Amino acid sequence: MNILHQGQYLGDIMDKIPSNCILSKRIPGCGATTLELNCDRNSIIIVPNVPVIISKCAKFNNLCGVYENVTASTISEYLRNNTLYKIMTTPESFGKVKTACEREGIDIYSAFFLLMDEAHQYVKDVDYREDIVLPMKDFFRFQNKALVSATPLVFSDPRFVENRFKTIAIDADYDFQQDITVNYTYNIKSAVENFLKEHTDNVCFFVNSVVTIHALMKQLDIINESSVYCAPKSCTKLKSEYSFTNCHKDWSVDTMKKYNFFTGRFFTAFDLDLDYQPDLVIISDPINAPYSMVDVDTDCIQICGRFRHGIKSATHIYRVNPDIIQKSKEQIEWEISAHEFAYQTVDTLYTSADSVEARWAFGEALKSLPFSHFLYPDFSKNYFAIDKEINKTLVTNRYKSTEDIEEWYTRSYYFIPSYSYCEYNPNEDKLNLIHSSRTVKEKRKKMVDLLAEIELPYSEYALDLINEMKKIDPFIVEAFEKLGKEKIAELKLNDKKMKREMILLDCTGNKVVKLVKNTFKVGSHYTNETIVRELTKIFDTLNIHPDEKIKGSFIGRYFQVVEWRDSKHRGYQLVSELI
Repeated sequence: MNILHQGQYLGDIMDKIPSNCILSKRIPGCGATTLELNCDRNSIIIVPNVPVIISKCAKFNNLCGVYENVTASTISEYLRNNTLYKIMTTPESFGKVKTACEREGIDIYSAFFLLMDEAHQYVKDVDYREDIVLPMKDFFRFQNKALVSATPLVFSDPRFVENRFKTIAIDADYDFQQDITVNYTYNIKSAVENFLKEHTDNVCFFVNSVVTIHALMKQLDIINESSVYCAPKSCTKLKSEYSFTNCHKDWSVDTMKKYNFFTGRFFTAFDLDLDYQPDLVIISDPINAPYSMVDVDTDCIQICGRFRHGIKSATHIYRVNPDIIQKSKEQIEWEISAHEFAYQTVDTLYTSADSVEARWAFGEALKSLPFSHFLYPDFSKNYFAIDKEINKTLVTNRYKSTEDIEEWYTRSYYFIPSYSYCEYNPNEDKLNLIHSSRTVKEKRKKMVDLLAEIELPYSEYALDLINEMKKIDPFIVEAFEKLGKEKIAELKLNDKKMKREMILLDCTGNKVVKLVKNTFKVGSHYTNETIVRELTKIFDTLNIHPDEKIKGSFIGRYFQVVEWRDSKHRGYQLVSELI
């Protein structure tokens, strides 16, 4: 065990990171990346996100940062003009480094030490960043290589065993644990509002949902006092959909305001160098923003480690979702194994098919099988995707109850948690009012009245209430959404009449009208049989089922028509469009 003393960094206790190891540094910010950057050997360091590259390039003059707009030619020029190579790249841009080395006649696998930094991210992000694990196709070809993380996950790829990888743990003989308040709430907005009443200085929020971020800024009336740091696509969303312009894909202390929101792009490896200690808030909402569920063993530790001069306080505000169906690790592994068996069976049929038609059919079936998500583009098994599925499910399990979250924090080596609660459900009285109704009609009337009272945009309370009402009576919620209160009142809550009106609306919806106009043309005449056949095909495609028999006259809903007939058939000629 390698031990750090107070004030020490990894460079104080080791000369370099050994090859064929997984460096479990346990303590964020203890200088593993810096150790490699200062080491006297050629290095390629792969990091999961761009901000850390920009941050390190500002501190190390000889570092070549490689990401989206950096070309292979730029890397080639760097290789020609330097003798000691230090290259830091995103996984997606690693291919450009390979191309540059080939151009310069450099054997990349023997000339460089390859370090995969923040290794846990290659598991956690692989579901929405497929290319993040592509460097692993080359990783084991390097003569010298290692992975490093403060929060490493278990890697199931058998090549780690085959290459005799060892885990090197780093620990400390001083108290590095972080105090954190773990606050369960029914309503995120209210919990944050209460937090801000007690914490009036600068606050950094970590929330992996720009929709949740914007809702909080708007509901708390802090838009003009806030900055958001997120991925470029999320910046575009905030600007185009919400007209919020103070968002940034890169961090700078100059752009920070009183309230600063960071998405997952900034959870890992990035250094927040501030001359003050902010209050830190992590937010998880498994109901309205599933991607905001953070992993206590990785995400929360990484987030707290972003601040090189420490933080004033740490708080995790979270909700739970009792409807989550929990699965054990063994059950997940069994399901993946079953999917793999099914895939291999169909693949055997595909490779042995004796006709083009059969081969095509089995090939299409392979694409739709669940196990196809656990394969690389060359169809080899992607163990990182499998590890991701297991980790994601185990994290989701925890958000089923407060007991699960508290047990998670209690066993964490990094946190010293204290717990607080805000369990009041403001919708409870309304739901009790619905349940107290004596008849179905009375219950539906109360539900329609409550739905009509909800203002747009929907608050977190409102979304929860609507979801609960859908569980009680999904039909009346759908009827309200399509018909509105006045129309339902006009129909006197009559089931048959409401269903008919909803079907008529479905039959004249945009998708139906587009398909009808694509099929039928003004000036042409069509037999009743043709009209019935084509309309039935359109309705079946859109899963619409009118409660009346479809006749030729149905076309009159979409076009002004005149009756037409010849010696054998009856039908209609289309005069002009009605819709």
